[in-house]
This record gives sequence, structure tokens and C-alpha cells, in this order.
Amino acid sequence: MNDTESSQVRRISRGPVRPLLGIEWPLLLAAGAVTIGLELGAYGLILACGGSRLGAVLASLAVMVSWTALSPAVLAAGGRSSLSALLRGVIVADASTVTLVVFWLATPAVTFLAAVKVYCTLAAMAIAAVAAVRCARSEFGRYALAVAVAAGLMAAVTTPFWVGGLLLAVNAPTRPVVASLAVWLNPFYCITAATVEKTHFIWHQAPVMYHVTRIGDYAAAPPVLWYTSAAACAALAAILTGANGLVSIRSRRTAKL
Repeated sequence: MNDTESSQVRRISRGPVRPLLGIEWPLLLAAGAVTIGLELGAYGLILACGGSRLGAVLASLAVMVSWTALSPAVLAAGGRSSLSALLRGVIVADASTVTLVVFWLATPAVTFLAAVKVYCTLAAMAIAAVAAVRCARSEFGRYALAVAVAAGLMAAVTTPFWVGGLLLAVNAPTRPVVASLAVWLNPFYCITAATVEKTHFIWHQAPVMYHVTRIGDYAAAPPVLWYTSAAACAALAAILTGANGLVSIRSRRTAKL
């Protein structure tokens, strides 16, 4: 085996991930550092302003889910391949594990199991965002779609602030369905449900919601389940990935003809 063949064997044995990490590591490191800084910064800021440790944890979780709604799609849009986009997209969820470990070790508000549940929701959000962005066929289309995906995820996160008008607009028999979707598809509801054993905090029953809107004013709110948003995002990611794969296969076959 000559030197050229030996070099090719080594590149194959390393697989596609290591070369990509060599290219993407500055962006991944920066995105991870910003994520941790925002989350722990929010925690420290609330404590510095005289807030409780529980309030600081909840504020950090709110920043965590909001940042995961906004950033993975935009980061993934710059990926040159599906694997590159995936690495860029999930780094935000992966970096949040540092914050979750800190909360698990340093506070009574987050148990190990709760931290795992929160990570599952964040990872599902990020993967769904990546799968949606990869449906576009051009760089401009990916960035345009990334903005739309981020807006859609933020709309899901902020349902208590806008769903009241929708509930008033639909007829009475439809309101329980809308209220259920507004709760089950909201990642922050699911995250607070995952941590409710220790925090005893349910978002749509929080006093702050009395000054904005309460879903229960218009329709009976369903029980909050921690896994509903993660399951919806995972299902969406699977559907989009499958559809994107079929389109790619068909395009290659058409090109060969």
C-alpha cells in the first residue's frame, strides 16, 4: 500500500465527523459559550437582583428554551451538508447540559431525571429546526426558512401571551382543543412540567399570567405532560427528514436520466 492509499484509508477510518469538527469547531465553541453564558448569566442576574434561587432557575430555563427556539435553525442554515447543519443545530441543546448539570448539583430545583427530560425537549426542538431548514434547496432559502422556523418555535413558546384572542375567536366546542394544543405544544410548559416535582411551578397557573392571559379563563386547561412537545418535534423532524430524503433520491435519479 503506497502513501496515497494509506492516507485515503486513514480518512475513511476517521469517518465524516472528525473532519467536520475540525472545520466547525470555532463556531461550535462560540455558540456553546454564548448558550452557557446566557443561561447562567440569567441565573446570576436574578440572584444579584435579590430574587430567589427558584426564580433564578426558572428564569434561566425560560432563557434556555427561548434561545433553543431562536438559534438552532439560524446556525443550521449555514451548514454545507446535513451533518454540518446537525452539528451546528444541536450544539445549543448540548451546551445547555452544562447549565442543567450545574442546577442538578447546586440547586434542589432540578433532579437528574428532570434534567434529562429537559434535555430531550431541547434536543427535539433543535433537531426539528435542522430538519426544517434542510428542506430548502438554496442558501437564501435556508436562511429564509430559518427565520420562519425560529418564529414558529417562539410562537409555540409564547402561547399564553397570544392564544387568548384565538380562543375567543373560535366557537365554544373548539376551545378545549385549542387550549390543549397551546399547552401540549409549548416547550416551556413541558420543561416546567419536567421540573414541577421540585419547583411546584406550572406556567399557566403562575401569578404573572394573571396580568397577561390565562388559558383557563376560556377553556379548561389539560394536564401538562413533559414529553408532548418533544414528541411533536421528534415526529416533525422524522417526517421532514423522510420527505427531504425522498426528494433527494428522486433528484439524483432524474439527474442520471
